Amino acid sequence: MARIDKAWESRVREHFDFLVEHGFRFDHVEASTWATTAVYLSSVLGLEVTRSVEFERVEIELVRLTDGALPEHEVWVTDNPLNRILFDNVLIARAPELDEASRTLKGLSNEDEGKQLRFWADALRSVAPDFLAGDDAALREGDQVIRQRVAENPQELTIWVPSDASQEEEDRAREEASQSAPPNVKVSVRRYRR
Repeated sequence: MARIDKAWESRVREHFDFLVEHGFRFDHVEASTWATTAVYLSSVLGLEVTRSVEFERVEIELVRLTDGALPEHEVWVTDNPLNRILFDNVLIARAPELDEASRTLKGLSNEDEGKQLRFWADALRSVAPDFLAGDDAALREGDQVIRQRVAENPQELTIWVPSDASQEEEDRAREEASQSAPPNVKVSVRRYRR
């Protein structure tokens, strides 16, 4: 395990190992260029604690396991329940005042990370004790927040084709995108200059 992975594991476990008392186990750390994520799993639920370089913050995600494993990341909101819910959405549903407070927390310095880890651990305990007991109600409520947002801002897939593409090429690009996108996602085609 790389040094940064080990360091993140240690920082996260300091704040989130209380999950062990609730039937979770620390599972692993995964790292990419943009994020380092510590993963806790129970028999039916999971929790991911991520140091996001992309968003310059620490965030947690509640996860509903599928067949005992971590589900793929969902790209589109479909008729199926979402199995991954950013905890911010649970705060919006259950504790808007804490959501407001969370928006001021950012940064990746040691001090900033420590503040965020403490905040998220405390918020998880106070806002989602049912999740800690193995209930997925927090995921369902967060799912509803996301679906409301999608209703207000419908999903769209934009395909870009060169300005000199033929109408046949544009139609083919639209058709291919329509076949891969869910039925509730609008597909549009735009042109760009080379």
